[in-house]
Amino acid sequence: MKKSVLITGASSGIGEATAFKFSEQGYHCVLHGRDQTRLGTLSSKLPSSEILTLDLSKSDNVANELKTLLSKQDLSIECLVNNAGTFETGEFTSTPISSWKHTFEVNLFSLVAVTQEVAKYFRTRGIKGNIINVSSTLSYKGSPGTTAYSASKAALNNLTLALANELGTLGIRVNAVSPGLVDTPIHSFHGLEKEAKNKVLEKMGSLQPLGRIGTPGEIAEAIYFLASPASAWTTGTIINVDGGINIK
Repeated sequence: MKKSVLITGASSGIGEATAFKFSEQGYHCVLHGRDQTRLGTLSSKLPSSEILTLDLSKSDNVANELKTLLSKQDLSIECLVNNAGTFETGEFTSTPISSWKHTFEVNLFSLVAVTQEVAKYFRTRGIKGNIINVSSTLSYKGSPGTTAYSASKAALNNLTLALANELGTLGIRVNAVSPGLVDTPIHSFHGLEKEAKNKVLEKMGSLQPLGRIGTPGEIAEAIYFLASPASAWTTGTIINVDGGINIK
């Protein structure tokens, strides 16, 4: 039976780096995303993996899709990494409610749907599993133009704490990682030409006490730590991995 991890939003950025990290540690990686081509490229680079193509903006479909995956007898999913998310910006008074609903659908409700199924799976199989949510420093102090995103991540933080309490009696640990500015495709500067991008990175780096933005690999290290035996007595914790931006 394969020791496995389910990673949502695995096709790029933090999710991709997390897949490489878990794979290095001997995990079979279930790679979730919407872009089958990118998932296939990533899967081809890992010794043991499979693809789950699923649109998390439609949370009503999540349960049925996951039941098929979780019924596989050759898998033993021990960890869920809730990384998938959307980042939409806009001035508060001009942002339509439909945009708020989409942000919460992807960043919270779909995550709830996935986590419910995996938690039931852990309970049924007696697995003392791990659930790691990827939050954001914007959950603590939102910036102008990020109201919906910030609110959705603040809700995720509270969900993390409540679930840690509720599932702890089953030996299931629930924690979160709160990244600051990280060079991933979720940010518009990620795809800029080198010279233009370096100027943006220099400017953004000055916002952190450590003088630079983060890398996906640094977030993946924190995620794996929370899944590993090294954190066996850790639950209900939100780890800031942000270059110190949260204390400025």
